This record gives sequence, structure tokens and C-alpha cells, in this order.
Amino acid sequence: MNRLPVLCRIALLTGLIALSGCGGGGGSGGGSGSGSVSYPATGAFGWILKASGTTGAFSYGLSLVHPSKASTEYTIEVANANVSDARLLSGGSVNTSSLQVTALQPHSLIYIVGGDVRLLPMQANGAAPASRVQRAGSTSACRFELVANDAATPLNSRYIVSSAGSDGVCGTSDDGHAEVRLTSSGGVVYAPIGGDAPLGVVRDPSTLAPRGWIYPRNVLLWNSGSGTAFETRPSSVAAIARVITDTYRSSLVEDSTQLSVFDFAGGTSYTETPLGSTLTGGGGWQFIGFDADAYYVYRNASQALPSTWTVLRITRASPVASVLSTGSGIVALASMGSSVLYLTVFDQADNRLTRIDKTSGSAADASFGLNVFPSVQTSANGIHLLWRVTDFATSAATYAIDFINETSSTSLLNRPGGNPTVGVVEASTVSFNTSESRSRFIYASGYSAASGFNGAMLETYDSATGINRVLGALPSSADFGSDAGYASAIGGPTSLGLAFAARLVAGTVQAAGTRVYSYDLGVANSLAATTVTVP
Repeated sequence: MNRLPVLCRIALLTGLIALSGCGGGGGSGGGSGSGSVSYPATGAFGWILKASGTTGAFSYGLSLVHPSKASTEYTIEVANANVSDARLLSGGSVNTSSLQVTALQPHSLIYIVGGDVRLLPMQANGAAPASRVQRAGSTSACRFELVANDAATPLNSRYIVSSAGSDGVCGTSDDGHAEVRLTSSGGVVYAPIGGDAPLGVVRDPSTLAPRGWIYPRNVLLWNSGSGTAFETRPSSVAAIARVITDTYRSSLVEDSTQLSVFDFAGGTSYTETPLGSTLTGGGGWQFIGFDADAYYVYRNASQALPSTWTVLRITRASPVASVLSTGSGIVALASMGSSVLYLTVFDQADNRLTRIDKTSGSAADASFGLNVFPSVQTSANGIHLLWRVTDFATSAATYAIDFINETSSTSLLNRPGGNPTVGVVEASTVSFNTSESRSRFIYASGYSAASGFNGAMLETYDSATGINRVLGALPSSADFGSDAGYASAIGGPTSLGLAFAARLVAGTVQAAGTRVYSYDLGVANSLAATTVTVP
């Protein structure tokens, strides 16, 4: 274990996350409904994907819970329906001066099941939720690849999905792409794309609304009819190979020779600033984040040790690329805080967490040894979640979460058995001027390699206030016996969240005896199990 190759360390962590429960749960929430059923008339539902079957080959169902009827689970797609992907579409108040959208509320859930793209309204109106599902009628959609959400007018949002090719299988070499558009009445239109697929999103810098797709050699605007296209890369130069990230008016792109920044000022106006092949050429740059001043990317010189890594800082105004920091080893994970960047680095002698000042480039290393995997999930408020997995390649693995600030790794809150892969919380306020808007975390404490989430506590931490809340206990041995527990949770952008728990036996999530819960992120001990299942 002490000389485990770096790629094996990454693979083992990937397997750990899959087993932990990130992304879904399984089974059914309780007894079935009978007789007359009344449905909530106002307010937003929460949602949860429900997994069943073998780890790595799950089938997913979809259920909702409404806070006014916390004991009722509304089944939208049954557990073996094989929902392959889902995205929450939220709407809010867009402030073009502060470059923010606030007071976000769930509008719709757009998801893919059996190759069909479907839209589910999330605001209750007194009707059965399942009866309100709109279907594109497609049969080949696989997963969402680009999301262009319009917070001010949610039904103007668009998406790019991958699609199964002639072999009918997702994730193979003949996969294609399709655009998904929403109609003003809440319908779904699925339009296959021939030729090159979009790589990024262009927004209107005045309204902040999405307005077009970036293709390898042009931009296609949606403003009229079939759209207005304008060329960005003529055939005499290299095409854009990848859009690394988009801001509200610019895009950092990569081609076969170098990185460039496109500034889209509005209409068909744009400028491109090449960043130089000597420093940025060669490809392989990975996104860390962006703030109001700069983009941050990293690249490993090799995927085999010994190796080195480089972090670039690229100014957004009058773009210039410069080396912010370098070091030995291979960067496995990276995240951006308010004033610092965090890198999880694998090296020959140890695994370490490197903290880099975003302005000066000065770096501080914390060594954890080869048997510990450290990683950081950042927030927008300078307080972040540090997760440590010790002996992560063995059945004796242990887990711990610490919340830390940016000046040290001194714990503000420690949770033994802490596991953040249980789920995520959607941000309630999103900034268009930084890539990190998260303020709330959800995690489990008391997780173990042997029992998984069996007997664990679901908790939340608010980085803006520094308040930790214990939401409640997941099923214990009284419910699941000696079987390991599998769990997932999702919350936001409001205070409502849903969770799911099931037995995990020999790598298979069991459909029988599962639990579905709702909770309030702002209220301790608010975890409440559903007892009735209705359509």
C-alpha cells in the first residue's frame, strides 16, 4: 500500500465514492397510498434519485416529497426505471449590477429516463406531480453535457445532451449529441445535432441570460429563427478543441496550440486574446476556478511519477497567463477558495494538501503520508470542508471531516466518520462572477468501511454563519441489522432537502426496506421519514 501507484490511488478513491452513495439511493419509501389522495397546491417539492442494483450499474428511480406532507413520497419514476441523469432548473431574481441571482426557487426538474428527456414542474398546483411530466419523446438521450439555465426566464433554458449512436449504447465511440429546448408552455423539444457539437455557452453581458452555443469554429446565437452564426475560428487556424470554462461574458478555451480568452461584448462582437504556445501549448489544462480577477488552471507534466505540476493564473481583464505555482507530484483534485487554491497532490513519498495564495503564489504543504487521501470542498465564504480518508485502500479505512479556514488547517469542527459523498446542497444565491457559490454542506458522521451509512447521522454546516446542525439519524442496525447502509441526500436552493437510505449487501443496493426522508437545512432534528407512497 505504501508504494501504491498514483493512478491506483485515484481509482481506489473513485470506487470509494461510488460505494459511499454520491448521486442516489434506492427502493421505495413505505406503504402504498389508497383511497382519495390530495396533493399540495403551493410551494416547491424536493427530489431524490433512488438507486437499486449493483454498484456501478445502478438503475435509478425518481421521487418527490413536499414539506407540507412530509410523510408522503410521490413516485415519479419507479426504482428500476433507469433515470440516467437529472438537473434542477431554478429561477430567481437576477441583479445585473451585482452579477448575482438571489432568492432561487426550484422551477422544474429536467431528467433523462430510458433515452427520453422529461420535464417535471417542481412548484405544486394541486395536481398529482406525475401527471404533470412533459416528455420529449426521444429514445436515445444519455446524459447532460452543457447546461444553459436562464434564471430570470427558466423556460428559455437550453441543454446539450449526449445521445446513443447506431449501437444504441451510451458512452461508446459512435455517440452523438442533441439540443434540448423548453417551450413557453413547459414542453420539451429534442433536436439531434449533426456534425460538431457545442462546447460552451455564451451569455448576454447586459441581462446575464444565455443566448448561444460556442462551436469549434463559430458561435450560434438563438435570437431568431434558426439563429445567427458568426465565425470565431476560420479554417486557416486551429479549431477550438475545448471550452475550459465560461463566465457571464468570456470563455477560456483550448486548441491544439495554446489557451485563449474570448470576450463576448454583445451581439456578434468579440475579441480573442491568445495566451501563447510557449507557456500554454500542449493541451491538458484542467479547471480549478475563476473569480472576479482571474481564471486558475493546472496541468500535470505526466500521469506517472516522478512528475511535476503547474498552476496558471490568467487575468480576465486584458488577459495574460502567468505561472502562479509549481511543484513535484501529480495533482489529483483541485478546488478554489476565496483567497487560496487547494491541491490534493500524490507524490512518491507522500500524499499532501497544498494551499496556494491566489495573489502571491506562495504555497504551504501539509503532508499526510501515503495511506491518507486528503481533499477539500470549498465554499464562497472562506470556510471549507477538509475530508481525510486513512488507509483508503483497505477494509480498515477510517474517515474524518474537519471544517477549516484559509489561514490554517486548525479544525473549526471535527466529525469522526465524516463522509461528504452522501450528497450536495444547491446554492441559494449564485454569483456570475465567481465559479464557487456554495455556502452549505451536507454530510454524514459515523460512516465506516464495514457498516457504511448504517447508524450514521445526517448533518449540515453553514459556512456563512458557522452553524452546524444535526438533522437526524439514518437507519441503524435496528433497521438494517448487520448489513451495510447506503445513503444519498440532496438539498437547496431553499432549505428543503431529501435523503434516502437502503441496505447494501455484497455491493448491491437492496430495493426492500428502503427509507425516504425530508429535512430542513435550517432546523436541527428535522429529518422525517415518509410512511406513505403515492403516484
